[in-house]
Amino acid sequence: MLKKVALFGVVTACVLGSGRAWAQGMPPEPSRVELTGFAGFQYGGGFNTEAGRHVSFDAGLDYGGMLDIRIGETWFLEAMYSRQEAELGSDSGPFEVTVERLMGGLSEERGDGPSKYFGVVLLGATRFTPKLGTFTSKSNFTVGLGLGVKHLFSRNIGFRAEARGYYVRTESGGGLFCAGACLFVFNSSGMWQGDLAGGLVLAF
Repeated sequence: MLKKVALFGVVTACVLGSGRAWAQGMPPEPSRVELTGFAGFQYGGGFNTEAGRHVSFDAGLDYGGMLDIRIGETWFLEAMYSRQEAELGSDSGPFEVTVERLMGGLSEERGDGPSKYFGVVLLGATRFTPKLGTFTSKSNFTVGLGLGVKHLFSRNIGFRAEARGYYVRTESGGGLFCAGACLFVFNSSGMWQGDLAGGLVLAF
């Protein structure tokens, strides 16, 4: 019992000490790894149907995670995964689609103290998967850009908010969700999507 009380006292003293140092403006050792779980609002992107009608993804919730590994004083390697359950309006009614992204790139942060702003460049792929098993999924090369802010409340806990834009490379006249014929047809060589997201940062 005495050992548990003593251990609790040591941990409490360390936490309070680090909190006072942070409050007094004494910068902690920079984190080497940051994990962020996020949720946001994704919008944009559309196709033509076989009948020539233009349809777009419904705006809605997306979520995922990011892993940032410091490689310099202000630079990070970043990996990101996101997922959205979306709907497209087809000629036969709403069509449910899962939109997933797996991307990696570089992030640079600027600023002094616990609050910083940052920019990120990402390369990867966007995968469109229909809920109906009769159609095939499709992956497209994607470029992403983001700007945001990050605030650390303590050495290990923080908050991150950002706006991101994605350019999904497509082939004009190519198809999406094909089983003999294609349900949707690309009408340009690319499409834009974007999201606004925020999440909890765990720094180590």
